[in-house]
This record gives sequence, C-alpha cells and structure tokens, in this order.
Amino acid sequence: MPGDSPTSRDGTLPRAVFLSYAREDSPAALRIAEALRLHGVEVWFDQSELRGGDAWDQKIRRQIKECALFVPVISGNTQSRGEGYFRLEWKLAVERTHLMAEGVPFLAPVVVDATPEGEAIVPPEFMRVQWIRLAGSLPTPEFVGQIRRMLESPGKPAAALKPAHAGPVARQGRGLIWAAVAVGVLVVAAAAGLLFLRRPAAAQAVQPAPSAAPAAVDPKSIAVLPFENMSDDKDNAFFAQGVHEDVLTNLSYVRDLHVVSRTSVMKFKETTKSIKEIGQELGVAYVLEGSVRREGNKVRVTGQLIDARTDEHVWAKAYDRDLNDIFAIQGELAQAIAAALQAVLSPETKALIERRPTENTTAYDDYVKARQDDKGGWINLDRSLALLREAVRLDRAFAAAWAEMASRLAFLYFSSERTDETLKAATDAIDSAVRLAPDDPAVIEGRGDYYYYGYRDYGKALEQYVRLAAMRPNDPVMYLSLALIERRQGRVDDAIASVKRAITLDPANHALVGPLYQCLWGLRRYDEAVAILGKAVQDHPDSLDDGYALAVVRFFQDGSTQDIEAFARRSVPASKQATFIYLQADLAYQSGHWKEFIRLRGLQRYYDGNSDDPQWGQDVFLAEAYAEAGDMASARSFAADALARLKAESVRQPTNSVVWSELSLAHALLGNRHEALDCAAKSADLLPEARDALVGPANSINGLLALAWLGENDRAVGEMKRLFSVPWGADIYYCRAHFRTLKDDPRFKALVNDPTNNTPLP
Repeated sequence: MPGDSPTSRDGTLPRAVFLSYAREDSPAALRIAEALRLHGVEVWFDQSELRGGDAWDQKIRRQIKECALFVPVISGNTQSRGEGYFRLEWKLAVERTHLMAEGVPFLAPVVVDATPEGEAIVPPEFMRVQWIRLAGSLPTPEFVGQIRRMLESPGKPAAALKPAHAGPVARQGRGLIWAAVAVGVLVVAAAAGLLFLRRPAAAQAVQPAPSAAPAAVDPKSIAVLPFENMSDDKDNAFFAQGVHEDVLTNLSYVRDLHVVSRTSVMKFKETTKSIKEIGQELGVAYVLEGSVRREGNKVRVTGQLIDARTDEHVWAKAYDRDLNDIFAIQGELAQAIAAALQAVLSPETKALIERRPTENTTAYDDYVKARQDDKGGWINLDRSLALLREAVRLDRAFAAAWAEMASRLAFLYFSSERTDETLKAATDAIDSAVRLAPDDPAVIEGRGDYYYYGYRDYGKALEQYVRLAAMRPNDPVMYLSLALIERRQGRVDDAIASVKRAITLDPANHALVGPLYQCLWGLRRYDEAVAILGKAVQDHPDSLDDGYALAVVRFFQDGSTQDIEAFARRSVPASKQATFIYLQADLAYQSGHWKEFIRLRGLQRYYDGNSDDPQWGQDVFLAEAYAEAGDMASARSFAADALARLKAESVRQPTNSVVWSELSLAHALLGNRHEALDCAAKSADLLPEARDALVGPANSINGLLALAWLGENDRAVGEMKRLFSVPWGADIYYCRAHFRTLKDDPRFKALVNDPTNNTPLP
C-alpha cells in the first residue's frame, strides 16, 4: 500500500483491492498484487516492514474503509498464527460489511495452499462467500478476471458473479547447486548451475521456448538498448554500461511502465535488426537508443525515443554536462521517457529517480566497475571487493557502495569463506550503509542479501526483497530472489511459480531458467527439465554447460549414457580444455565410470573454476572413486591427503557444514568409525535439511556414503529410503552407480529397482 489512498481523476475513490496477508505469505501476496496490477487493478498492499505506530495503523484502517474489495490471503501460515496484525485487518473488514447492502461483493478470500475451508481459522463471514484457490500460489487469468468482475460489478450480489476456477487445491509445501550467483545490483543473477547430491557442476541456464505473442502491445512498454560508447578512450565502455544500467533502474521505479530488462536487451548490442524487428521480438511499443561520450570532466549523453510500431522518432535529446552531473542526466532522461509514454510519476518515484548516490565521480567509477565484474560469475569477486573498498575510501558516505560490498562479502561467507572475519566485514559494511541511507533501494537490496547469505535468515531477507519490490514492481530479479528463498525453504512449487514469473518479465535472460530446471530436477520432473535443456543445446550448440547439463539430467532420468558419450566426443578449443576435462570427469563420476574418471583426473588433478568444488573436496571425490573401483589402497592414500586439508579447513571455517560433511566421508574411507559419524552429525546440526533444502540433502548424501563404507548397512538402507522422498535427495541411477558395498543387499536392490523411486515427487 504505497502512499495514501489515491483518488481518481474525477475525484472519486478508485476501485482498489486491499490485500491482507501474514508476513510468511509475502511471496504469494506479491505475486497476487503484481498479477492484478499488470491488468490495471489498483492494489493497496503494505510492502514495508511492520513498523507499527499510530500513523501507520491509521493508514491501514483508512484503506480498509475505502477499498472496493478486501482480499485476505489464507494459508497454513495464517492457520498457525493465533495472533497477528492481519487478524485485526480481517476484523475491520468484517465490521465494514455490517454497513453494506446484502450481497454486495466485498470479501474475496484467496487460499494459496491446501488449507481446507472447513478447518480454516477465519471470521464466520469469510465462510459465507466464494473462496478462490490458487494452485502453487500462482495467480491465473481466471483469478484476475474474477477480481476484475467483482470490481466492475459493485452493485451486484456476489452470487450473481461467475466463480473463478483458478486451479485445483495446491499441494502442501514440502519440507549444491553450483550457483554461479552473480551478486549484482541485488542478490542474484542466478545460479546458472546444478547440483545433484553433493557434486557441484557448472550448467548454463537456458532460454525457454517463446510464448505466444500478446494480442496487443502495451503502449507503455519500452526497451532501452545498450548505450554505445562514443568515447575516444575505449576503456570508458564500463561507464556507458553503467549509464545504461542506471537509466533502466530509474525506469523500473515507474509503476506504469513495462520495461524490458537489461539481460533481454543485451543481445541487441551489435544487432543489424531494425527497430521495428527489435520491438516485435521484445513485444514493446517503444525503443530507446543512446550513446555516451566521456572526455575528461565532460560527458555527453544522447537518446532517441522511437515508436517501434511505426518506426517513427518521437524525440531525440542530447545532454552536455560536467561529469558530476551524470546522475541528473540519467534522471532527466528517465523522466522524459515516462512523460512521453504518459506514465504517472508519484513524488516518491520522482525522488528515487533524482537521488545522487555520491558526489565523487572517481568513487562512482569504482562502484560501476565493481557492479559489472560479477556479471560473468564468481571469478572477479576479489577484484570487485577491492574496487568497492576503494570507492568507500574515497567517499565514506557512499551508502550504495557499502551495501554492494556487504552483498559480496556475505556471499563470500555463504559460498566458501565461512570465517568470523568475513562475516564481521559484511556486518560492518551493511551497518554503514543502513546508518547512511536506510531507505535507499541499493541499501535495501544489500540488507536482504546480508540476511540471506550471511545468516540464512529467510524471513528477514524476504522482508527486504518484498519492500524493494514495492519500489521496483516489475523487476524480475525480485521474483528470482523469492524463488531462491523458497527453494532453500523446500517450497519448490512456489519457487517454480516465482521463477516462471521472472521469466515472463525477462524472457531472454538465460540465467533465470537455471533455477527453473534445477527445481524441476529436484522434484524429479525430468521430462520437463530435459525439454528445457534440449532447447538450450539446440540454441547454443557450442555451450559446454548446456551439453553437460542435458547429459547428466538424462542419466538421472533413465540411466542413459548416450548423451554422456556424445559429450565426450566433442571438439573444444584449447581455451576451454580445462573446463571440458572437469565436466567430462564429473559425468564419469555421476554415472560410475570409475576408470574414466580416474584417467581424466590424472590429466588434470584440480580444477579451480568452480568455487563450490574446492581442491579438498576434489580429493575426497577421487578417494571415493578409487574405493568404488576396488582400489582401497589408493582410496586411503587420497583420503588421508584430503583429511589433512579438511582438518585445517575445519579450524578456519568451523561453521561450514560442507567441510564437516566431506570430513565424514574421508574418515569413513579410512575406517575411522567414531570420527566419521561425529562429523556427519556435526554437519547435520550446523545445517539441517529443514533449514536448507539444497545443501542439507547434499550433506546427507555424504553421510549416507559414509554409513555404507563403514558397513552400517541397516542405517544406510534406511537413510537411502528416506532420501528418495526428499527434493534434491537420492536418484536410483546414481545409487546404482555408487554404493559398491551395498550391491548384494536385497534391500538396496529393491530400492534402486523400485520405479516409484524415480517418479516425480508430490
């Protein structure tokens, strides 16, 4: 519910929807709000933190009194909370119905999971109206149509309205990937990788099949093409990219606009296609072309707005200013676009667009370079941190740079450096950012990342991301952020819905599809994952990552090694040989081709291009491979080498659950029963599956392998049976290829030959 209740142009109150929800249902509420807003429905939806206070309380009461439709979101979360502000909202809404004529539609309960009506803890008045159920908390066109009909028929009794059939009752929510997570302006450019069990491996995200073209182009839709660097110094290309990103960010604050994301427009950077063709491909009414020339302390930014439907120029503008006026230029350009597209700018939006993050242009240069460093993945993280440290040294009041530093440091802690020093540095950075500018969008982003990566505090992270979504309502990164949280919470169906929403907003962003097929894979929905990856290979035949991903998923699907063998026959340039050997070896490991795995590891002992697969982990995998191949002497030798490194790592990173998980397997291969069991237990205590549905099961697989090598067959079979029912748990073909010590156990044979253990999870 941003701002006070607005009035329409004729002075009457708008036909607005008030959305009431429990904090835990923020992702579902956000999806509902944005689905309605995209279809022209005004939604009053409190997306700030629950601050309390008289002014805030009075605003809520006023909006409930003035809204046209009250939509309470009902779920297991509302069921479990006997108290909550949303219950006061429900009471106020019911009180208002006492003043209304009989049958006038006002209450529209929405259920986002399998909560049965007969057991719902809601006011009796809620039970007297039609309920709407949203499978997977995903709003459907039927749902939007039902709400719009209720708004458009204020005088008709509710029974006269056609009920919405929004899908079947949702399943109850249940409850590493190599996440090449680019911690860019927000948390994620996500996870272009997959992990089955405990093996991280790079897998490029792919483009989905194009959806049907919309019947009509949104007249307030625009694509901003990459700005051309016109500077004599070609090293200033970073600056042109930064201006492009900032203009896009400014436009993302304008609720009326539909802005195509940066990722989707980047493929047109050096295109020969016409503006009309670009507009048709992206489904937009307008296209902006621009250029940046920077010479010394002067900058020239040009932009021309073109109607892509007619190829007619709407206007062309040029801004010649001093370099320190770059933020004013970016703001003016965004406002000129909004005006041309007749988009309304609220005072709050105008203030966001006009803000100046720093007065130090050198610090800004460092900040822009740092933001761009991680777009290719993890490899430049050290350099980006150095740039950000220099930026805040030059301007101690540069809140956005402090926040960006906190994001990266928290991700470093999350990924591979779980040390007190790393977390303290992240804490110091975010504290500085919040102290300087607590309401700056960049600071809100950084704060969400800090909670997510630094503490796995999904609730607090979610509060920040939902708050940011109120400022940038059509930003696909927001929905990806929700998906990453939902995924780790084990709410895989919700994560799939969130990723699909992000893809709708940013259809050409390959990185968005990575989390989608990872979730499908985690639920053993292999057919869908293979379809996505098959298109990826078709569209990107030279991509090693896509070929690898398709090969490994098909193996998990039906045990086929045809794609693995085809992958091994590929011809790759010398520059990609190291990655090619690493991925080949991983495929051999997954499918149990131990001699081939050992041969490839002999060609290349270590691969340092995957931060989630450190050298000590690669030593453990090699030790296990020798054991599976029957060479226990070599297995123990490599396990001993790995053990020494892992012990040192456990001192340096005592809270890293993966280190203790790998320690358990190394000890087991050496026959150290007590130590192996203790390390597995410590890993599970540090990060239980209930807290992280991705890494938790991966660690559990290590514990399962340790049990098998220790001869604990009863416990191993029981744990394997459990892991067949867990997302991202066990796969029958992987298990057939591994677990040499269980091969003759009839219980093991029954499990890996039971077809129900390879069907999609409910």
